[in-house]
Amino acid sequence: MLLASNGLSFWQEIQIAFSDIGIIPAILLILGTIFIIVEIFQPGFGFFGIAGIILVLAGMAVRLFMSKRGSLIVQFFVMLICVTVVVCIALAIMLHSLKKGKLSRTGLIQKSLAVSEGKSGGTEDFSELVGKTGKADSVLRPGGNAIIDGKLYSVVSQSALIERGKDIEVIAVEGMKITVKEC
Repeated sequence: MLLASNGLSFWQEIQIAFSDIGIIPAILLILGTIFIIVEIFQPGFGFFGIAGIILVLAGMAVRLFMSKRGSLIVQFFVMLICVTVVVCIALAIMLHSLKKGKLSRTGLIQKSLAVSEGKSGGTEDFSELVGKTGKADSVLRPGGNAIIDGKLYSVVSQSALIERGKDIEVIAVEGMKITVKEC
């Protein structure tokens, strides 16, 4: 209907949409599309995705305001479809690469952890205390405090009760749990 009113075919509208585009709308459209593709390959906070969408829409708006012939609505949808096709092709490439495992070998995907496996960033390693001796700083029923190598630790006794001041030995460490027995 819109095409018939202007007497232009769909292919002529496509030609009009991209023939007299100008440098500023072309840069906005290309940069916006690149930003959206970057967001697809490196998902994150969304800066590139949001900026890309804004740039694409701004490029389309500038192009449509500069248009002197053809249907603005058809040209808008033609540009939108072209950008969508390019983004879908990039998404398909990314999914294909991800499925084949090629993307995981690039610098885009981080494969290592920031902390070593088996420990979280906030967990201290008390494994060096196993076998060391110290003194109960409080009555261990079974939990309490002990001084080992001059430092105060929260410990759990293997037996039900260890009196304050008794010598203790560390027999096991599991995460933050330090298990002791009376010497």
